[in-house]
Amino acid sequence: MNAVIGTAGHVDHGKSSLINALTGIHPSHLPEELKRSMTIDLGFAYFITADNDKIGIIDVPGHERFIRNMVSAIWGLDLVLFVVAADEGWAPLSTEHLNVIAALGIRQVILVITKGDLADVKQLQAVEEQSLEHFLAEMDLLPDTMVVSTKTRQGIEDLKRMIIKKTQTLSRDNESLVSTAHLYVDRVFSVNGIGTTVTGTLRGGEISVEQQLTLFPGNHLVKIRSLQSYHQTLHTALPHTRTAIGLKQVNKNLIQRGSCLVFDPNSVEISDEWVVQLNLNTSIALKKQSVVEVALGTTYTQAKCYVYADKQLARLQLNNVIPAFWGQPLLLIQQGGSHVIGSGRLIWSQALDRIQRQQLISILPEIPLYSRNKIADKAILELTLNGFTKPIDHLVKPDDVTCLGDWWIKVAVVGELSRLCTQLLAQAKQAILSNELARLTGYRLELVEVVANEMCKQGLWIKIDGAIALASMKENCLSTDLQKLFLLIEQSAKQGFDASKSQIVGIRKLLRGLTQRDLIVPTENELFFSRTAYEQIVVEVMSDRHLNEIFNVADARQRTGLSRKQIIPIFNRLERDGWVKRIENDRQVCRIYELKN
Repeated sequence: MNAVIGTAGHVDHGKSSLINALTGIHPSHLPEELKRSMTIDLGFAYFITADNDKIGIIDVPGHERFIRNMVSAIWGLDLVLFVVAADEGWAPLSTEHLNVIAALGIRQVILVITKGDLADVKQLQAVEEQSLEHFLAEMDLLPDTMVVSTKTRQGIEDLKRMIIKKTQTLSRDNESLVSTAHLYVDRVFSVNGIGTTVTGTLRGGEISVEQQLTLFPGNHLVKIRSLQSYHQTLHTALPHTRTAIGLKQVNKNLIQRGSCLVFDPNSVEISDEWVVQLNLNTSIALKKQSVVEVALGTTYTQAKCYVYADKQLARLQLNNVIPAFWGQPLLLIQQGGSHVIGSGRLIWSQALDRIQRQQLISILPEIPLYSRNKIADKAILELTLNGFTKPIDHLVKPDDVTCLGDWWIKVAVVGELSRLCTQLLAQAKQAILSNELARLTGYRLELVEVVANEMCKQGLWIKIDGAIALASMKENCLSTDLQKLFLLIEQSAKQGFDASKSQIVGIRKLLRGLTQRDLIVPTENELFFSRTAYEQIVVEVMSDRHLNEIFNVADARQRTGLSRKQIIPIFNRLERDGWVKRIENDRQVCRIYELKN
């Protein structure tokens, strides 16, 4: 099967040379890298197996100054070639790289002892034993070992066969949660004739030319113009391949390393506040409150970190939003430094109140850090904290949960949501759209809609042109067209809605309908006011006046801030309603305005 693998290990231990020996491609692409013989940014190469599987290889920087680039590569690897030079043995950065691999939960590793021609058998055995001791201590893992020499090509073909064998039997259980196609960008550039192009490791599903994706952050819809993988132009790109995507009419400045292209935008967590379940083995150095750098996908950002629940959880307030997926592993790096001081996985992407924090702490034992049952874990978490989730086939529905539409919802949540909506509907003078109810209640639109369907089945609510109302308000409800026009008139406030300038089809009939319901007040010159706006003007014009008082247009304009064009129709309406009578160009008070308690 296709796979993307990568190197890890101390600087100058032969990672780039190893990739060159395996593929015939030197992964360095920056002139400075070739000049200094040191990998700075990510490098890429590949080889094709006899079964036509594509094995992409990412060359990872070994120097501590480029640890963030190293982390950017590791996130999407199926297998790691952990390189230790035979003449130097285990080195300080070897431990740092091993910690990163362990923290990200990567278990498929081959220990590659390079420069085998520079050591005797005794030295090779010592390096292997020392390296395996570190693997046992840090990962409780004994990886397969291969000794190679890029100079003599000792072991290169055997290593290649081992890579192919391991990639053919890869277990990808950890990806079951993110089943949608997604690609974290690690490079963005412009190509003549194509335009903005990005590269990265495609995971989760295939993508095709002309398909629409969503770009995060920003939630921009983009369309695929072209696809290329390993120098081949494709119509469809398969997951677990290095993929270049040409995008249609997308400004290059909208994209940077760390941006994410996703087929299903609903699968992405977008928030500047995360709750992270910490890996206790790697988070010992974390302080209770500190500033850290958060590395996830192919990017990183600073964050304020608050550790609680005996270092089981951390609340992260991110400086910049990073697109993420539930359960995704992440690293915490020392601010301004090069040391990994913590790791964990994302389990929540919004603020939690005190009660929810306690609920989360109580349920942590049921969601182990490296669980193979991530979908069920997420469902349990969502039911506990939100009160609803999508049904899970192998999860028994709790007794306090009901099934409505495509959702499991706690009975208490159904009751609370229906109560809130009923209260809002009772206060409204017209039917309310579902998305407005969702906004006002703070619940997801899909939940509002399934609860509305249930309430309509019970005859307690009704639907009118897609909007919702209480069944008792059936005769007084507004259609969607009436609602839209009424909203426009409400928005015009004291300025009034000039119907003579409107292009709305059938507006006369709609205005009559709103007038008959006493929701709007017509005046001369086709100027209409909402009942609320008109009553506000009455207060401003008539309050604090005594019976038979004479006042003029200028006085009314000063009180209301309206123009003469608006005041004259208002005066005539006030006269019609019995507030004033006209005396030449002035108005005389006919009844006193009394404030309502």
